[in-house]
Amino acid sequence: MRPAKLWLSIFCAGAVVITALLLVTLFTPVPTGALTRIAQISEHQFQGRQREPDIPYARIQQSSIEQADILIVGDSFSNYFAWQSELVAAGYHVSTTHWDFVGPVCQDFGDWLKTRGFQGRLVLLQSIEYLMPERLEAMRGCASMGTRAMKLSPPPPVSPSPPPPVPRFNTNARLLNGVITWQNTRRIERSPGIVNFDAERFGASVFASPLEDGCAQFSHRLCEKNLFLLMDRTNPELQPADAEFMHRFMQQTAPVTLRWMMIPNKTTVYLDRARAAAYAQRARELAVGPDLFTLAQQGRREMKDLYWPNDNHWSMQGQLYFGRHMLDYVRSTIGAPR
Repeated sequence: MRPAKLWLSIFCAGAVVITALLLVTLFTPVPTGALTRIAQISEHQFQGRQREPDIPYARIQQSSIEQADILIVGDSFSNYFAWQSELVAAGYHVSTTHWDFVGPVCQDFGDWLKTRGFQGRLVLLQSIEYLMPERLEAMRGCASMGTRAMKLSPPPPVSPSPPPPVPRFNTNARLLNGVITWQNTRRIERSPGIVNFDAERFGASVFASPLEDGCAQFSHRLCEKNLFLLMDRTNPELQPADAEFMHRFMQQTAPVTLRWMMIPNKTTVYLDRARAAAYAQRARELAVGPDLFTLAQQGRREMKDLYWPNDNHWSMQGQLYFGRHMLDYVRSTIGAPR
């Protein structure tokens, strides 16, 4: 074969391969969940099929710190402004900020809030379980808030309740994304046990696990298996001493009423139900905040997709479920809106 024909055949073969890879990627559904995205796993197989409840945008409100009845220092679970919509609908004025804007929270937090204009009735420190040990450690070593400003979180520009997914080409993905997604999903489908996906380059790693009664608790196609964040298991476990520190901190902030809103990991709810059990028991004894661990165990049986199957966060249905219970808790703590 002449060199020109050889190079032409190589070029044509390469073009066929690249075209095939491109087509596979273009027709691979765009991932909407954090876990399917960072681990490159099929959105088609792991996207929930329950219709999300409507959350009117009129309830997605950010009150000024001076007007707020309730201040929430939270993380990504509160950035949707979704569970807070139940408080807003009931007539409470709610301000939401993020740990990254305020933290670490220090010993003089109550006094600092007053200097920033907060005259409200309740502060909720909300955190996902796997990040709380790190946040508590930072708090233990912090004496003064100093001159930090109070920065509130920007509310989402539209309702956080997502519309039904619309098929579209996966044009922003890398060339090999489609094939890698197919391979990773096949590994999960074929394995009888846990499958780990190292995605540290994206800041976290993911594992897939079989889930007992999975199809009674989730709506996605591959419902006998689910996706979880590896940090749920590798980060330090909350201990009874942590609940005792929380209780002491509540007393330090008086006369500001402060409570803790601890959200259990998705892995704790569905797989490792004994994790942080001693902490949760001590937290109940000291009444440091609402018992979301027990509520999560009830909720996972009452509805499908309490947490998104393709993500480590509550679904919008889960947001409203916990929001209704938070409304009951707020009413029992500070009474009705003024």
